Amino acid sequence: MKTKLLFTLLLVSAFGFSQSFSNIPTGSGIYFNKVIISPNGPDLTNELIEIRGTANAVIPNDLWLVVVEGDPNAGNYGKVTDAMNIGDGTRTFGANGIFAIVCNYTDENTAVVTTNPYESLMHADANVLVIELTGNDVTGGSNSNTSTQTPDIGYDGNFADATGSFMLISATDPDGAVIDADLDGNIDATGDHTSWTLYDSVAFMDDDLESGGIERAYAQIVFAQENSTIGASQSVTAGATLIDFPFNTDAHIIIRQGASTGYTINDWAIGDTSGDSPNWELDSDTLPAAFEDWAGINTVYGALNPTAATLSTESLEINDFKIYPNPAKDYITIESNVQISSVQVHDILGKKVISQNEITNNRLDVSSLNNGVYFIKVNANGNTITKKIIIE
Repeated sequence: MKTKLLFTLLLVSAFGFSQSFSNIPTGSGIYFNKVIISPNGPDLTNELIEIRGTANAVIPNDLWLVVVEGDPNAGNYGKVTDAMNIGDGTRTFGANGIFAIVCNYTDENTAVVTTNPYESLMHADANVLVIELTGNDVTGGSNSNTSTQTPDIGYDGNFADATGSFMLISATDPDGAVIDADLDGNIDATGDHTSWTLYDSVAFMDDDLESGGIERAYAQIVFAQENSTIGASQSVTAGATLIDFPFNTDAHIIIRQGASTGYTINDWAIGDTSGDSPNWELDSDTLPAAFEDWAGINTVYGALNPTAATLSTESLEINDFKIYPNPAKDYITIESNVQISSVQVHDILGKKVISQNEITNNRLDVSSLNNGVYFIKVNANGNTITKKIIIE
């Protein structure tokens, strides 16, 4: 017994404790910060990737961002379909630990340049890699719409989206790697992926159920659309945290909360995009609830995201406002202790019936609305307050 114990201790001393996630060895220190995938408008300039690491540190040469396909009707089911080589030996994380990737696009036929909407809003301490794309149609949604990428890191501005598992890994050219050869929903015990180091992963699994097959995800945390209803047609790999995304919409923004490193609902926020870039708003189809209707993402590009707790605290700063009269007929007066950036009114079905960026004399004209119950959403300082109003 003593001999076995001594041998075990020697192994631990020599090699350290080995950890893995579903047959992939894991590491720490590099994490997703933001991923904006296929939002409204042209993907080719509106997608955004932000990765968090050690401030000013050189990004490892072998750091890759990969996407594993999980749609059953795809030819690459269970394989790496997108592989982006993040490090080149010279790129570094910013002074605040953030490294961002954005794309500009030049039309080959017209020479018109479409510039990404994020770079000008980036935090000064973040490092930003701008990829210059060329192609035949900036509004296209196909890989064929991009001809060249400079620098060519394996990213054409159009990420594979749902159902997809996003992974940050250390590897040797993982493009095309098969991690689920038998398509049983678990990551295989053999294959090139067993030599990777997995730093971070997150997945969104949709409810398309294409070809009658099973939607599969392979990340450490998986947000599964309408899982409580169709869970039998969705599968996550062993060891994953499964979160029901109980909305009939795809998620287009996935962020880590603050400096989190875990895989619970308290570590991430995910939702659908409303509005236009770069002033995205996480709409009501969002988890966790504190991020619903959050319109402040344009204030944290290239920086850490808020947490649910800080959003709840910050919202207290703008709740010293008044909305009257209620019930109302022609006008509603809105008084606030901070500058109001916009106001929207939705009917009970969620349809936006009024949207206004400026409020003259603190009065909102509601005379065009039919009698009934509505919800008024006031945006200020990147926070949102929603109140029920009655029009009579």
